[in-house]
Amino acid sequence: MALEEQRRIGHLDMDAFFAAVEQLDHPELRGKPVIVGGLGPRGVVATASYEARAFGIHSALPMAVARRRCPGGIYLSGRFARYKEISDIVRGILKRYSSLVVTVSLDEAFFDLSRHGIDLASVEPVAREIKERVQRETHLTCSVGLAPNRFLAKLASELCKPDGFLMIEPERVQELLDPLPIDRLWGVGKVTERRLNGLGLLRVRDLRLAPLDLLVREFGSGGRRLQQLACGIDESPLRGETESKSISREVTFPFDVVETTEMEDEVRRLTRSVVGQLQREALVCRTVRIKVRYPDFQTITRQTRLGSGTDSMHLIEALAIHLLRDRTHLDERGVRLIGVGVGNLCETRERQLTLFRELEGAPRMSGTQGHTAPQ
Repeated sequence: MALEEQRRIGHLDMDAFFAAVEQLDHPELRGKPVIVGGLGPRGVVATASYEARAFGIHSALPMAVARRRCPGGIYLSGRFARYKEISDIVRGILKRYSSLVVTVSLDEAFFDLSRHGIDLASVEPVAREIKERVQRETHLTCSVGLAPNRFLAKLASELCKPDGFLMIEPERVQELLDPLPIDRLWGVGKVTERRLNGLGLLRVRDLRLAPLDLLVREFGSGGRRLQQLACGIDESPLRGETESKSISREVTFPFDVVETTEMEDEVRRLTRSVVGQLQREALVCRTVRIKVRYPDFQTITRQTRLGSGTDSMHLIEALAIHLLRDRTHLDERGVRLIGVGVGNLCETRERQLTLFRELEGAPRMSGTQGHTAPQ
């Protein structure tokens, strides 16, 4: 771990972020089960307050299941502009302490503190100061992990939630990792977990001690990577954003399209293609843009910039539809070409949960189950 011992990586994760923002802005919601997500029949939970989690509600749970588990909950859809506003404050704080900040989503980011010291103990006060400053300036809590690499830093923030701080020193890595269930490792989803369990590997220690040839035979090069993680090794670098790279798709219609619904359907199709490539390449974007060409060949582009990177198909789709509806001039002339693109890309090993399985119109907040959302 010679390379990793040179690095001091932090991971900051806001606690129950969207629900916490709603409780911050509307004090009457504090102490109550607040669930933020898609309110339609196919919606999913984006974030649940800790009061709601007591009912077994968690991110990515179908909203219909959440309603059955917690019929008295307060169900709200998201307010992206407000969440982004606070996310930008947090990102600004991180940039005061680190020249390399990599945002994963609106509520979490990695940051490099290597320049602040040669050992974790000397960097710990800086990381704690970041946590305290975030709470002071946003009035929200966060959890912070500090470790020699990205994997361990994120694991640390997960283990100390909510409102916690955990530093993993190199000599304590195996002591902490070995007893954990195997699904704590990056890349171990439900399918991989079942395959590992079928080999008798239930805990991180089991994987660490497993024969490498067995893992490679079963999982290819991914088996070697899994065992490295089980040993606490992750040499993947933090990479900042690049302004030059972008992904885009466009279509020229065989005839001018005048129906807005048809244009929107095409924007959705193009978005799926763009985001598919984004996710395959393990990238997130901070700019969403559309391109429109009218029958007289006049061409315009419109774009919006996010404070944090995302690979959420539904968020990118909602922004692209918003740009089409509200930032372009659609009339009886119709259009002959439509394009969707994303830019300001950076790499990430983490997937951001989609906030909505369906997004109906502009982001809004509304109450259900007999509760009226505060305005």
